[in-house]
Amino acid sequence: MPNLEKIATKIRADYPELQITQGERFRFSPPNHLYYQQTGHPLELLHELGHYLIDKSNYTSDIELVEIESQAWAKAREICSHYEVDYDEEFAESHLDSYRNWLHLTSLCQNCNLSGYQDSSLLYHCPLCGATWHSRIPPE
Repeated sequence: MPNLEKIATKIRADYPELQITQGERFRFSPPNHLYYQQTGHPLELLHELGHYLIDKSNYTSDIELVEIESQAWAKAREICSHYEVDYDEEFAESHLDSYRNWLHLTSLCQNCNLSGYQDSSLLYHCPLCGATWHSRIPPE
């Protein structure tokens, strides 16, 4: 598995405007800061770079957040060979599954367990019992 510091160095050369820092977890902080764990998987760093490259940090619904995550993984797949990293479909899908599972669970009504719908203010509504609730915190 490629060394993360080596990949980070190459990313810095490719994108000098980016700040890339070791941190407690992998994440992209708009507009131009990537954090990575030294012991993590190289695909996680490329996924965060994918967030930067797709330039979509704002979302208006939970389903849009899942779509942004999917786009960032797709971008990571596109750039893998440039950074000499093998794309691991199962690894990426397991991360996407955490968002898909979160979306399913956050959309369930706590009263009757029916899937609700989210309005433009990010509030969920149950079409059966009329309950309303806010989204849960998304996975990291």
